[in-house]
Amino acid sequence: MNIYFKSSRRKKSNQTNIPNIMAFNIIRDFLRNEDHGDTRKKYFIKDLDNSQVNQTMRDIKWLFKKYKGLEVINIEYNNGNVTKIRL
Repeated sequence: MNIYFKSSRRKKSNQTNIPNIMAFNIIRDFLRNEDHGDTRKKYFIKDLDNSQVNQTMRDIKWLFKKYKGLEVINIEYNNGNVTKIRL
């Protein structure tokens, strides 16, 4: 999995390879953590119980195996910085 970060002040983006387990933890944290509740609501994701989070993670792992290069998360900040996570 790769994380791409592009600053609004630079034309070039940085690419970082990360282990899949770290990426899964980031996604799982986003789905469970109360700090991300407002962001989830913006994307029409309701609060999930443990079984729903586990099913979501199984589906994401399936996507990881089937579709290499798929853009999973694309976050654009107010200041223009962009972070992308790709399989």
